[in-house]
Amino acid sequence: MEEWAVLVERVATDDAIRGVLVTSGKRVFHAGGDLRMVGGFFDMTAHELWSVMVRIKDSFYRLETCGKPVAAAINGHCLGGGFEMAMAAHARFALDDPAIKIGLPEAGLGLMPGFGGTQRMTRLAPWQRAVEDMLSGATYDVTTAKSLGLLTDVVSPDALRDTARAWLLANPEAQQPWMVRGYRGPGGAGFEQFFHKLNAGLTRDGVEGRPEQRLIAEAVYHGLQMPIEPALRLEVRRFIELARIPAVKETMQRRFFGEAA
Repeated sequence: MEEWAVLVERVATDDAIRGVLVTSGKRVFHAGGDLRMVGGFFDMTAHELWSVMVRIKDSFYRLETCGKPVAAAINGHCLGGGFEMAMAAHARFALDDPAIKIGLPEAGLGLMPGFGGTQRMTRLAPWQRAVEDMLSGATYDVTTAKSLGLLTDVVSPDALRDTARAWLLANPEAQQPWMVRGYRGPGGAGFEQFFHKLNAGLTRDGVEGRPEQRLIAEAVYHGLQMPIEPALRLEVRRFIELARIPAVKETMQRRFFGEAA
């Protein structure tokens, strides 16, 4: 994570760098944080965890606002924090492989996105679908991800990096859609009705037993009514609130490792 932050700062400050291609030399693009490492988050103080989370959050925000085009060439599974990284790029190209999974599965482990996922995904995809899928921890194949607006294109293996590079050269002034002047997030009666219904459903289903769902919903509801920067900080605060609940670590270990805390 520290190496990533240093590289992002170099990208932002080196005038010789015209654009950025983010990809992987492995078969998996990025499957998210190591869950044993994530388990260590629960042993940190709120201040310590804030420092770690904000370092990563800020590096993603710095990348998307550095004034240079950024493209992700997704050559394998792209999940959790890895997908949050990819969404900080201005374009995402994925390998045409039905086995590849893309998305934010954190809620399936009793966790929530913490590096911008609740904010960027709901600004890229239809926000109602994005909320529902984050609450369940759903993932997508590349065809579905493209249809939702989460991918720019799906390309053949021999063209993946070349397609991403060509896009970079053709889009030197690329911006995230939420950074374009005049952008407005969802709002109005339909927005309020959706979250009133969602809140009622979570209460009926026992939201206290699924705190990650409550906190994801809160992050999206409040965050979509803010500019992206304060919305990202709000998400970090909700993640830290989740990490301070003792039962959450036990839930994560049980669901992923099959063991008690």
